Amino acid sequence: MRILKFIIPLIAFLSFVNVQQATAQETSKEIRKKIGNLEEEIRVNEEMLVSGIDGLERIKKRFSNTEKTKKSTRKEIERKRKIFANVQSRLNTLDKKIKKQKRTLVNYKEDLGKKTAKKGVTKVAKVKTKVEKTAFLNNEKELAERQERLKIAREKLERERKEREEKYRKEQEELLKEAEKLNRLDSEIKVEKEKIIKQKEAIRNQKIEANRDKINELEDDIIVNEEILISGQEGLKRAQAKLAKVKADDNATQKEINRKASIVSKINQRLDKIKAEIQEKKAAIEKLKNP
Repeated sequence: MRILKFIIPLIAFLSFVNVQQATAQETSKEIRKKIGNLEEEIRVNEEMLVSGIDGLERIKKRFSNTEKTKKSTRKEIERKRKIFANVQSRLNTLDKKIKKQKRTLVNYKEDLGKKTAKKGVTKVAKVKTKVEKTAFLNNEKELAERQERLKIAREKLERERKEREEKYRKEQEELLKEAEKLNRLDSEIKVEKEKIIKQKEAIRNQKIEANRDKINELEDDIIVNEEILISGQEGLKRAQAKLAKVKADDNATQKEINRKASIVSKINQRLDKIKAEIQEKKAAIEKLKNP
């Protein structure tokens, strides 16, 4: 009996310890996954930040040279300074994001040592979208009727054309006698036509001028995005080089290769998004320039 009294509490204690260890292992696995994803995101953002800073230096140098020329107006200089400030602001925001992510990473690594953390499993529901297809049926009878109506209309049009040609020839005979009057009328028509063209052009220019500020704003955004794109492409090359180096390393693990490949993929996605924004803004500018 004394032995049983000793064994039963011991078994209960060991069971409790096993449950706690299993929970701690599951929690550690989740935290490690978060750490891995966050480290990848930080690397991507750091590549974009480094490339962006290089792009900022290029903008600064280019604008510095432009400001020294006498051709630049005060408005143009202000525009370029605004572009520089815009890029700088984006880089500052990205830098703050990286710092915040690094603080979060430290917290994750601290939590990794704790065995009391528990997490629930969230189930993600998949939604299926159904696409309805509409079929159009051809009505042969209706088509035949349409063809017949078209034939009648063409015949009528041909008759009217011939009648008008005949009438026109008769009118020409009379107009030949009034050649000078016709020439004066032709000159008046040309003058009136030129006047209309000038009026239309003036209206179009007024509309373009009214949209000038919006066009300038879009053009500035395009310049910013193009610089970020160039810088990002440089960062992509560096990330691809790192991936190639890891693949060539016999000691590299598959996990390291996958992580480098994931970084390259995420940079590509960001660059594609920037390209799409540039094309969208170019289309908007074209629309504003041709109202």
